[in-house]
Amino acid sequence: AFKARGVILRCPHYNFDDSPEGMFVDTVLAAGNELDRHQNRRQVVQKMKARLDMGYWAFAGKRGYDIIKDTVRGKVHVANVEGKTILKEALESFASAKLQRKIDVARFLYERDFWKKSKRTPEHFIDEVTSILRDVFHAGYIEYSPWGVVRRKGQHAGIISLETFEIIERRLQKEETKARVRIDVSPEFSLR
Repeated sequence: AFKARGVILRCPHYNFDDSPEGMFVDTVLAAGNELDRHQNRRQVVQKMKARLDMGYWAFAGKRGYDIIKDTVRGKVHVANVEGKTILKEALESFASAKLQRKIDVARFLYERDFWKKSKRTPEHFIDEVTSILRDVFHAGYIEYSPWGVVRRKGQHAGIISLETFEIIERRLQKEETKARVRIDVSPEFSLR
């Protein structure tokens, strides 16, 4: 495409050449760079997995937590005000069946501005609520099955107890949490 348009490629550190030798050098350089990328990926995964093995969350921050830099331990998650109050209440309310369904949790969080002035409706947050409810991180534990990191005590304080988390897991397995409930039930429509 460049040739058809008469474009000449220039680089301060490399000479582009259409000769067989030039194409060979291109291939060798591309293979070397690909090797570097794969080795870098392997090294990053090893370091992140080691961090997970020690009980530290090695990925992006979690809602309800702030990441602080500790001079000894590196990046550490600490529950913030919205985590200690709003999120904790939502998780405990779902565990105690005060909030019956995931949509109830989404509405609870939405009404308390958990998603910071979002223009979306609570229904748009069902997947995020499901992820939050299924995340053992909020109980102070770490687990990441894609890399074989089984559940272990985390280096952060949980906002709920492990027992509360296990109650939430059991509730999520029950069908009534998945069932839709009509909100237009009233005495005028008794057959509903």
